[in-house]
Order: sequence, then C-alpha cells, then structure tokens
Amino acid sequence: MICELLCTGWYSSGENRTYQTFGDEFIRSRDFRPLWWKSVDTFIQPRHVLVVDSASPVKPNDSILTNTDCKYIELLNNPGHSQNCKAHYCGYMASVILGIEYALNNDIDIFLYVEQDALVFGEDIYASIVKKLTKKNFVFGNGGRFQDIEQSVFALNKKGMRQFIAALHSINYTDRQIQPEFKFMYAASKINNLPLIGLMSWDNTKYVRRLSTLLFQRVIHILKNYELLSFGYGRLRPINFDDPMFYFQQASMEELRIYRNLTGF
Repeated sequence: MICELLCTGWYSSGENRTYQTFGDEFIRSRDFRPLWWKSVDTFIQPRHVLVVDSASPVKPNDSILTNTDCKYIELLNNPGHSQNCKAHYCGYMASVILGIEYALNNDIDIFLYVEQDALVFGEDIYASIVKKLTKKNFVFGNGGRFQDIEQSVFALNKKGMRQFIAALHSINYTDRQIQPEFKFMYAASKINNLPLIGLMSWDNTKYVRRLSTLLFQRVIHILKNYELLSFGYGRLRPINFDDPMFYFQQASMEELRIYRNLTGF
C-alpha cells in the first residue's frame, strides 16, 4: 500500500527549555534526523513528505539524507510549545493544520502524521493504520494512562480531514489553555458543541479543571468517533522491541541503541 503524503513538523534550537519534556535532548537535534529519515523511508516509504518548520534557527539537512520528495512550509515566527505558546496554536498544532489543508488541496485520500521525534518499525505498519480508517474517519495511538489518545503517529481519511479542521477552528481556547490531545479528542468525536471544554482551561482553578477534565473524558469515551491503534507506544513505557510493528517517541539513548541494533540503521 502506497503512502502518498506524510506530514511532520520541525523545530530545533539547542536552547534550554522552559517547559517539561521527556527523552534525551538528542532526539530534538539535527543529529537525530538521519535516523528519523531511515525509519520513515524504510517502513512507510512515502512518495512525498511535507515539513512544516516553526521558524527553527537550526534547519534540517534533509536534502542529503533522503531521496524522498520534500516540500517545506516555514512559519514567520515560532509559535512555541503548547505549554507556553502565545499564539492561538502551538508549533505542533500549526504543522498538523497546515498539513491537513495541504493534503486536502492536493486531493490526498489519507493524511498521515509522524512527529519529528517518533520512530516507526514494521513492514505492514502503514497498511495497518489505513485499515483502521475503513471503520472510522480518524485513527490515533493509544494514550494509556496519559489520556485516551496519543498523537505522535495518527491518520485521517478525506472526510475526517474536513471535519477535523472545522472542529479545531471552532475551539476558542488556545493550545496553552486546552492541550492539543483534548482538542483532538473533541474534534474527532460525535459532539458538535461542548461548553464543558472551556472549564478545562488552565485559566480555571485546579479543582474545576480536574473535575471537568474527568467528566470530559467520560463523555468523549461514549461519543468518540475514532479508532485506536492496537500497536505502538508513543510516550508509554516499557517498549517491547519484539513486537512485529510499533512506534515510539521521546526516546532515551538506551532505547535508540536497541532500535538501531534491531534495524541495523
């Protein structure tokens, strides 16, 4: 099965971060890029890759790493991480929204997103993702104890793209106020309007935020309109590297060493 378009984001600076992150800093550097490309080119083999650059001071050296056709969109300014962004959308969300619009305007049937720090494994991984889209218009990773979904690797079909974009733009809260995971769950649900989402804002008290978030997750679990992948880890640990296919992000150096030994990259 051919992947026509894969979308990803890009930001690298080498600066100290003012927000919480996981994994080794190596995965956020340009030196990690060859491993990302080897992973994507081997196991997904996309015809085209769209890279949305959040005005990064350090640019990826993609032209010497892959023969895959790459297109680039560079933002005028870095929107920042969802924990500290000042714009309505953070850099991650900007890459998703621009990627979906790009896919729609190129009449792409399947939108696949692989985050810049995510690695994939398995010859049938793309076909397995697409198969899930025969039942629903959206497929995300399993967020486990973090939240219902995980979005370092996810996909939408054409109908899902239009619904997703419209729903995201209908949310009047910034990514700093409402984290992208919850916005994704809302946008991929059967709900057209849910005032409860505003109570989850970081501008509210901790008690109101926790109570409304718990209620939101219960409601979405009933009305969700998306599938979850039966494989992969995202940020969940431990990783079973004996799985026939998987993906993971925010890796430690030890996890990268095991992945390299497994793949020979």
